[in-house]
Amino acid sequence: MASGQQIKKSVTIPKLKVYDARQRVDIILENVNVDANYVCDNQDKVMYFNLDETRAYLGEQGKSLPSLPLLVNLYIALDGLAKQDESAARILHQLNSGWDRTGTTISPGGRIEHQDVVLGTITYEGLVVPEQGDGLDKLFGKNELFFQALLGVRDISQFVDVAARNNQTPFYWYPRGERLAMFGGGDFYYMHQYVPGLLMLFCDDEPHSRRVIRGVWSNSHLKPR
Repeated sequence: MASGQQIKKSVTIPKLKVYDARQRVDIILENVNVDANYVCDNQDKVMYFNLDETRAYLGEQGKSLPSLPLLVNLYIALDGLAKQDESAARILHQLNSGWDRTGTTISPGGRIEHQDVVLGTITYEGLVVPEQGDGLDKLFGKNELFFQALLGVRDISQFVDVAARNNQTPFYWYPRGERLAMFGGGDFYYMHQYVPGLLMLFCDDEPHSRRVIRGVWSNSHLKPR
């Protein structure tokens, strides 16, 4: 980075596509903004929040947690921007090495709800929730509608390709019960086996409720196609 140059506080994605499995259409989002770092105080120290604090803090700024479909598609878009945008590369690195909380909840009864200030609220009911954890490349074909609804993609080929370029392996695990979705990369142990790579972990563990957060926002209207 050149002397005196500052990393941008946010990154704007001019156009982002999220698949809506209910309507079988792509939702086209314009000018989606995402914080380039986790929420920090005036001394640039990362701030930690429980869920109520998170919603209140971001809501005051017109921001929210990103839903899982928004974050998955942001991850894909950021990979394309990372070579020429240092702030995009920064977020991509964070997503590959840490956990982001999301605005998506999943219940054992087959209900998924996505909620953020960009997408609004999208709810799916009556889905069959896979309880067997495994790589997405093995699970997607057997549970296509579920993962389309959960991740906001028609298929996972592009997502898997992006993850591979970042030395990650998309993995799914659902520990039952109503859970807040997490997205990110990091160490994970499943059935006593170490699994490296990018993981979608649908569990905001109760004993560890204070998580780092980032915000998303947009002034655009949804344009379904």
